[in-house]
Amino acid sequence: MNREYNEAMDDLRFSPGAKERMAAHLAAAREQARSERPQPDVYAARGGKRRWRFAAAAAVTLVLAGGLAGGAYASGALMGVGNVMDDLFGGPPAQTEVVDKIGRPLGASATSNGVTVTAEAIIGDRANYTIVFSIAKDDGTPFEDIEALDNGLLPLGFGEAAGVHVDGVTASGGSSHFYDADPSDNAIQYVEQMSVTSTSSSIIGHTARVCFQDLYRYGDGGREVLVEGTWNMKFVVDYEDTSINLPAGQPFELNGMGATLDSASISPIALTLEYTADGRMDWIEKESGRMSEREAGERDRFLNPSITVNMKDGTVLGIDASQHSGGSREDGSTTVCHKNIVFEEFLNTDEVASVTIGGTEIALP
Repeated sequence: MNREYNEAMDDLRFSPGAKERMAAHLAAAREQARSERPQPDVYAARGGKRRWRFAAAAAVTLVLAGGLAGGAYASGALMGVGNVMDDLFGGPPAQTEVVDKIGRPLGASATSNGVTVTAEAIIGDRANYTIVFSIAKDDGTPFEDIEALDNGLLPLGFGEAAGVHVDGVTASGGSSHFYDADPSDNAIQYVEQMSVTSTSSSIIGHTARVCFQDLYRYGDGGREVLVEGTWNMKFVVDYEDTSINLPAGQPFELNGMGATLDSASISPIALTLEYTADGRMDWIEKESGRMSEREAGERDRFLNPSITVNMKDGTVLGIDASQHSGGSREDGSTTVCHKNIVFEEFLNTDEVASVTIGGTEIALP
């Protein structure tokens, strides 16, 4: 039986400039939320001949909205791809020529009940993407009675089954959040960041289909409809893939098991791994489809290898694999796994010397 486990990526980071504009208590709130991150629930889903298991994104989305750089959303000007990169990834400013390759302005939009949702920009590689949307009233007035939470998030959400689906994607894991980039204008922003597995080696060139239904405001009394409507749009994922393929076939240690690296690639925003573990998950089927604490431990054992990125200047970047999405499926006596690591900072791949996975160092070609 095939099984897919997707973990929430709940740790988007901002540039140093943005962080300087955040209050210290917001950072403390983020750390508290991280330490209290709940275990994800797991539900079964059927499609074709495969039966996958998906972990719901039950984790708190740890995004502090207060320091994000704003753009002229109300005027109709698209948010620049460079601004998206600076807002969502820390580190030095990304090189313009690299940003122009891995990012694209979009401009697709849909209007319903006097509210327009616009896809501003997308940044990504062959298996990971971040899309920024703006939401604004057509009459130019702001949304009222929306107060940011202590951690900077806006307590908003779309209706069930809303989101982005890229053609060919079989599983995905990630995070999403609402924020107000510029309180002086009438728009708010929605960000969706996902890592995916697909029927092909890349999502580039595939059509992304967006479906949002009803915008809700959450409060102590539950949720209430802020705007009724349906917003559908589509666009082609057409940025360039700057991923570098790493040599594969090496054995490595995986939390007490043996494993073999099947493929690996690194881009300025992510590291993507495919590997085969020498064993099967100790899993017990349940009618509810929910994951027990023991089964969550099994998932972590197979999907969280030790990883470091080693820079040419001697700097070693440690990766907490448990904070990123992954999946697995059984293949006889082994388990085929994939792992998507979205970096906290933009990475200049020209400065990367190697990647170490489970104690095995793999030099970039």
